[in-house]
Amino acid sequence: MRLSFLPTEVKFFDYFDQASKNLVEAATLLKNLAEDYHDVNEVQAQITELEHRGDFIVHEVTNLLPKTLITPIDADDIQRLIFTIDDSLDALHAAVTRLSIYKVTEIKKPARRLAGLILEGANELNQAIEGLRDKNTYNLVKERIVQINTIENNGDRVLEDALRNLVARRGDDLFEFIIWKEIYELLEHTTDCMEDAGDVIQRVLIANV
Repeated sequence: MRLSFLPTEVKFFDYFDQASKNLVEAATLLKNLAEDYHDVNEVQAQITELEHRGDFIVHEVTNLLPKTLITPIDADDIQRLIFTIDDSLDALHAAVTRLSIYKVTEIKKPARRLAGLILEGANELNQAIEGLRDKNTYNLVKERIVQINTIENNGDRVLEDALRNLVARRGDDLFEFIIWKEIYELLEHTTDCMEDAGDVIQRVLIANV
């Protein structure tokens, strides 16, 4: 087996950047769809392509790890970080897929709010990952992690309010209740996964200061 040295270290950061920017691109599509709801199947197809790209990045990282003698950060954290970013994209993709499958014709306000939070979180995560390359930027990375946590907390509140409203109206249309409960929870889960990624980054900062 051929072992890689310093040049491979850079590749891991490059893959993190690619994965986080891929997530931002998907989150942007979601936010635009929520604000101007049309061509759902087309948007879902675009996000599916991004999800496949994310899977490829995960595959590249997991293949590279066993070939690398010295990693820039702990190997387990490398795996956790790339997987949590991918989990975020998977949850986002699942939510948009539900919109397509269930033939949703109009987006609800809580979904728009969650889409906005997801894009904010994706941008914060992308900035945090960009700062991982240089210990001089670790303080800025910490600020991004705080923002990611705040966004996740806000997502919890939006989900709670949305579910309360659904329960209050569940007698009107049970199918609509089931559909939107699932969509809201998938959207909120996206913010959970981004917070998980932030937690991994926090561990990296602690281990490398």
